Amino acid sequence: MIRILSFVLVAIGLLGGVEKAAAAARDVVDRETLKNFVLEAKSLVESAQDEAERTAILETFRTDEKWRHGPIYIFITSFDGTGFFHATQPEREGVNNIDSEDSNGVKIVQQNIAAAQAGGGFTEYLFDNPAIAGEDESTKVSYVAPIEIDGASYYIGAGLYIDSEQTNVAPISWGSLKGQV
Repeated sequence: MIRILSFVLVAIGLLGGVEKAAAAARDVVDRETLKNFVLEAKSLVESAQDEAERTAILETFRTDEKWRHGPIYIFITSFDGTGFFHATQPEREGVNNIDSEDSNGVKIVQQNIAAAQAGGGFTEYLFDNPAIAGEDESTKVSYVAPIEIDGASYYIGAGLYIDSEQTNVAPISWGSLKGQV
């Protein structure tokens, strides 16, 4: 019995325990990989020693395939609703979207702020899919986490479009979401 237990413990140690999902944009296919992707981005931003390094990291989020692949990208918004960084829509930076809502009445930014203020979490709403030209809105699941930048509170997030063939996420009832915001 002790021999079997020792073997299991050694095997777990050699394998590194439970395998962590990859954190590259191209590998985001479900909630777990989405969360890992956002948390890795958060860690990278937090590791910046100064504004120049942070700016370089954000530019990498905008241009590097590891951080931006198809409809998967990073965004950062302040807790007052002002866009700080958006990898695919830089025109959203510096714009306050606190009252933005999707066609179902979901207050997107307010919902994301609430999830981040609770320590991080998943949200769902309709949003333009940059991978599909001319489309109005697609169902998007985002993961957001709180982050401090220069003493100010923000959320960092990313999302995936669940009606895409590459994903494995079931939608949530819109009625239950609308009631949460």
